[in-house]
Amino acid sequence: MPRVFPDQQKKFESEEVFKKLSQDSDIKYTGFKDKPHDERRQRFIQDLSEGHSILTFVSTGTNLTLLFCSKALSDDRTAEHKPSRENVDFESELGKVHLSSRFIMNGVCVKWIGWVDLETLTGKAKLVFDDQNAKIEDEVMRQVMKETQERVRLFEESQRKWQEQRQPHSPSEMAS
Repeated sequence: MPRVFPDQQKKFESEEVFKKLSQDSDIKYTGFKDKPHDERRQRFIQDLSEGHSILTFVSTGTNLTLLFCSKALSDDRTAEHKPSRENVDFESELGKVHLSSRFIMNGVCVKWIGWVDLETLTGKAKLVFDDQNAKIEDEVMRQVMKETQERVRLFEESQRKWQEQRQPHSPSEMAS
């Protein structure tokens, strides 16, 4: 089953959820809500160092568990899942962490781009269409569809042969 829709960009531009989330929106860290604020800050930083976090778009209530590693879309589960500076950047702005995460949402390749204030655990983010991964996933989808069509063709051919073998060919075979 393909992971993406055939015309991802059109879906990104037309679906209401993407229209809302493609605007700069307020976000907040939603992990460990039952813990004191200082512990939540420490856990947030620890989560980021491990390459993941739970962040919410406040206006829509959309909760996302984001992965901040270059191999996030890969099926290679043995790959190193440590974040790069490109995905988790503590250095470009004092007191903030800038984040970037690629993933597939509702059959569309997107990139989550935002920042979080390290004191308040709130910030701003948006989704953008991820053209680079959309092309890759589109090619994967085409290959899967081609392989599926070939399997269906082979199955239908074997079914046809099986049916031919079951049918009698001569009048004497029909009498028996």
